[in-house]
Amino acid sequence: MALRSIDSQMLGNGPTLSCESQHGECGETTPSRLLKRQRSSDKMQEKRKKSRQDSAAEPAPSCPLLVALREYGLLENVLSCLCPDDLLALLLCSKSIYQTLVPQPGSLENLLGKLRCSGKGVRIRRERHVKSSFFYAYECSEYVECGAIDGVAESRPCTNCKVTTCNECRIHCVYQSIFEKPCEDDELPNYSGFILLSPSEIPILSPHHLKDNLTTPQWQAPSPATSAPYHDQGFIDVPLEEESFGPPECVDDFLDLNLGTCTFAGSVASNVAHPSPVLRSLYQTTEGRKRRFCNNHLPSGIPKQRKDLSVHQCQCSLRSRFLDRWLCLRCYENEDTTLRKTYVDHVAQCCCGSTHVREICMWCFGEISQPHTEEAQPDSENSLDERSA
Repeated sequence: MALRSIDSQMLGNGPTLSCESQHGECGETTPSRLLKRQRSSDKMQEKRKKSRQDSAAEPAPSCPLLVALREYGLLENVLSCLCPDDLLALLLCSKSIYQTLVPQPGSLENLLGKLRCSGKGVRIRRERHVKSSFFYAYECSEYVECGAIDGVAESRPCTNCKVTTCNECRIHCVYQSIFEKPCEDDELPNYSGFILLSPSEIPILSPHHLKDNLTTPQWQAPSPATSAPYHDQGFIDVPLEEESFGPPECVDDFLDLNLGTCTFAGSVASNVAHPSPVLRSLYQTTEGRKRRFCNNHLPSGIPKQRKDLSVHQCQCSLRSRFLDRWLCLRCYENEDTTLRKTYVDHVAQCCCGSTHVREICMWCFGEISQPHTEEAQPDSENSLDERSA
């Protein structure tokens, strides 16, 4: 009985003692492990937070490019080697570069004026100007090079887009770009070129050809690093591939012609076409700026161009419109396209059909005083016969 009671007592109490002795209190095992894991997670979060704070406090490694761009002298050297497309690509690289180069709105205009010319004007000229058959029949040479390549042509920011543009990539009234060597030593070389972006090649005579001003140096062949082409100089003649006739015209005379009171339409003789084939391209350009309005349909914005709220007199000239404004050829094309689309129903007459109209210049929004484009010019402005005799 004693053994049986002892065994039963051991059997009854054994599992309890064994559980307590080996594992301690069984009910506390799982919560104890969970608490340890939670404490470990908190420590990791604190460690990561401290690491982030330390990394934020440490200065970030500086970019060598940003350091160079912050130095104005280095920035000028970098920009002098870039074209507008290169600058655009650089600005789009990162936000940091953009903020460094353009910290305020006026900074972009300053950057554009320090770039090198892109040569787009020369490409436009080569696309629009068509050399005549005489260029290929004789030993002629063409000089159309961007100033960024040869370094001779002057460069300035475009009046409109502010992008650096060389003298060869801007608009000119007369481009002298083709040269023919003289056949004999006592002969003068021949020159030719183009009017604005007109495709027809025209002869260009130097002052020595017409003995107009023998005190000036003789024209030389344009070449890199020595002499530039003679734009907007000399005398222009009838396009080479036209069979019509017209007297040569002095470039200086028609550059300063007051287009508010005069026109290129007049002819100097009955046997000369109207307008003269020599001035036809200029005539089309200057006539294209004119729009006709009656008083009832005069645009409200036109009188506001002046403080006295009245339509002022047009005093435009080719020089003031094209040469005094350093305008790149891309902006010239954009202006010409915009002009062609402006008040198209007022080109020939007012949209209402009224015969009592005002001619308004779309270049300056001033009134043109001559009643008709067909009126003849004075001989002193059109004819060079007396001057060259």
